[in-house]
Amino acid sequence: MDTLWQDLRFGVRMLLKNPGFTAVAVLTLALGIGANATIFSIVNAVLLQPLPYRDADRLVMVWETSIQSPDDIGIVSAPNYLDWQRQNAVFESMAFFDSAGRGYNLSGGPEPEQVSGVRVSAGFFSVFGVTPALGRTFLPEEETPGKDHVVVLSDSLWRRRYGADPNLIDKTIRIDAEDYTVVGIMPPGFHFQFWSGPRQLWVPVVFTEGDLERGSHSFVVCARLKAGVSIEQSRAQMDVIGRSLSEQYPKDNAGKTATVSSMQDFGKEDSSRTLLALFAVVGFVLLIACANVANLMLARGASRQREFAIRCALGARRWRIARQLVTESLLLAVIGGICGLFVASWGSSLLVSILPGDLQSVPFRPLTEVAINGRVMAFTWLLSCLTGILFGLAPALSVSKTDVSGALKESTRGNTGGAGARLRYILVAAEVALALVVLAGAGLMVESLVRLLRVEPGLDPKNVLTLDMSLPQENLYYGPPVNKRFTQDLQTHVGSLPGVLAVSGIGHLPLSGANAGRGFTIEGRPDPGSENQAGAGYSVACPNYFQTMGIPLVAGREFSEQDRFGAPGVIVINETMARKYWPDEDPIGKRIKLGYFDSKEPWLTVVGVAKDVRHSGLDRRINQWFVRPYDQAAWPFMTIVVRTAGPPMAMAESIKKALAKVEPDRPVSGIETMEDVVRNSVGPRRFPMILLIAFALLALTLAAVGISGVVSYSVTQRTQEIGIRLALGAQKRDVLTLILGRSMISVLAGVVIGLAASAGLMRFLAGLLYEVKPLDPWVLSIVAALLTGVALAASYIPALRATRVDPIVALRYE
Repeated sequence: MDTLWQDLRFGVRMLLKNPGFTAVAVLTLALGIGANATIFSIVNAVLLQPLPYRDADRLVMVWETSIQSPDDIGIVSAPNYLDWQRQNAVFESMAFFDSAGRGYNLSGGPEPEQVSGVRVSAGFFSVFGVTPALGRTFLPEEETPGKDHVVVLSDSLWRRRYGADPNLIDKTIRIDAEDYTVVGIMPPGFHFQFWSGPRQLWVPVVFTEGDLERGSHSFVVCARLKAGVSIEQSRAQMDVIGRSLSEQYPKDNAGKTATVSSMQDFGKEDSSRTLLALFAVVGFVLLIACANVANLMLARGASRQREFAIRCALGARRWRIARQLVTESLLLAVIGGICGLFVASWGSSLLVSILPGDLQSVPFRPLTEVAINGRVMAFTWLLSCLTGILFGLAPALSVSKTDVSGALKESTRGNTGGAGARLRYILVAAEVALALVVLAGAGLMVESLVRLLRVEPGLDPKNVLTLDMSLPQENLYYGPPVNKRFTQDLQTHVGSLPGVLAVSGIGHLPLSGANAGRGFTIEGRPDPGSENQAGAGYSVACPNYFQTMGIPLVAGREFSEQDRFGAPGVIVINETMARKYWPDEDPIGKRIKLGYFDSKEPWLTVVGVAKDVRHSGLDRRINQWFVRPYDQAAWPFMTIVVRTAGPPMAMAESIKKALAKVEPDRPVSGIETMEDVVRNSVGPRRFPMILLIAFALLALTLAAVGISGVVSYSVTQRTQEIGIRLALGAQKRDVLTLILGRSMISVLAGVVIGLAASAGLMRFLAGLLYEVKPLDPWVLSIVAALLTGVALAASYIPALRATRVDPIVALRYE
């Protein structure tokens, strides 16, 4: 123990004695360790941290699935859920919530606002094992009409809008222009989200007529396992129940069963690929930092060879000196790790603010704050220790090869060549190889995004403003609009504004992530059965939608004010749907019916065919899609789209005021231009690209600094040799070639190794690329040329200094 304290004290003195070396090494390590800790904090929050609910390992999701394709899970119909609830013996509690969620309009306060909420069953909160901080949760009888106007608020909404008033319980607030009684306030630690961000309020589910159809799938089911019941046991029982219902209700459930999955793992798949790829890349950056510091330690060790030789001559064992060097390395690493935690704290906050929707909205895991918690600190401490050992091994091993007698005979400048110099250039090659891998990843992501942004979305996003509204709706999804003059008032109040060229509305805005689908029957075709029913993406739109969005019609017409409730049902389809279901026919005039042949839905006539729009994303294939008029099948969540003559955001306030005349007490939210919607749709690809570019620049900088440092040290060590060469008639270009030649051999070797090593990581990134091969020769050539050029510049500056050596001064200098 005493010798350990001696090593520590001596190490601290040596680091303080060389503040320049210590500062550079600590800064390099802080950047490398901090970057890793930053990414790990996100990985920990998304992939490793248990869900913030009681006994989270017992929480599961229950899905409808296909007997033939058990991995193809889907949301649930209310009748199936009710049968599952009655027949299962594996769940302690079971509940469901609306898969879509929605915006709820709060009024009656200083200013109306829209907040995100969700319909839930009475047992929802008990499944998650949470009790309200104030009041109570829902009662089973509140799932019936007339008793359902009760609401539970989140802690954040209660504090922000209602001033944390403890007397709010049992008082009424205005939601969607109706009175709701506040029955409960959830505790601060309870956060719930399902894809589209944290929910701020909860209301009871009241089944509509459509909800009670077994073929109508609208809900997500969650459950809590009984103590001692495994997921495998619950999955086996639910499969038995599901197959039984398939036989009992062949019309709606043929070929279907039920399955169970862990809530802990749900939704991780999409984000894990991105995060693990970034984690691998940032690990390479740390290795570059380690190589840099190892080179600094080797150079410093070379200058201390005489010290080591004297200590050996006085009886010190080589392993004792090596341990001292490792101790100094660990000290540097621990200090770098502490500084890295500050970097990670700042970096984590920054990352959370720019996270794309798919990472911010991981189900059940709100990432509004990523904490530098005990696990992140333990990871940083372990990483610091491993880092210290990693970059401390090279100088420690070099001690074992020190020639004591030779070192004592040489000047204090140290050895000018040998194994130490070779090892330094090997480390340079390693830095270059690692930097090239990171640069290649960034280059491929940039090329991928450039190609993606060149994809035609199928609409004209220029000068279009989008505004979200939640509208009154009795039959929540498919009934007639409550405000029967909505589309007319929209044209009257918004369409008449100076500078407005066209106005409309759409239930699911393209490229926004909003989607829905419906199954249907085609007139004149045989009944295909429930397993083979035709289907397509579905939405509702106001008149002039296609004109407003700049979507050309290739046949027929779009909706008009005559397509109202009570008039013959009409639809507009896209080209893909026309090709799929009427490949050799004119689709205009063809009819479909939502649901099965015997459904009570009216026949809908195709009146128009629109050009294909990449509704689900620029990188997604185009699927069949159709749209109905809002006046015939209203949707409660509409996005108002306005085409303007000038910059759309300049008209945002006047459009908001006009919409207030159309629907009083219905605030708008999510105001953005359609061009921003298109750009934001590639956020899941832009985010890793931005980080890869940042890491690539850091890797390039560290590699350049490392190369420059090695060449500078080599020039300093070879000052006498260079002086002799110049005195014997060597030209400056010869000296320049000599210095650059040795450096560039290492650089080019690193480039070759890096190109070979890129294959592994690039295949890992393949899922994030769009129409770019993981080993695209054009991108790799540019990256290799860039890295070689930077390395040449980093070598040239110290090499140029070598050509200015005065031979007389050099020959006198020891």
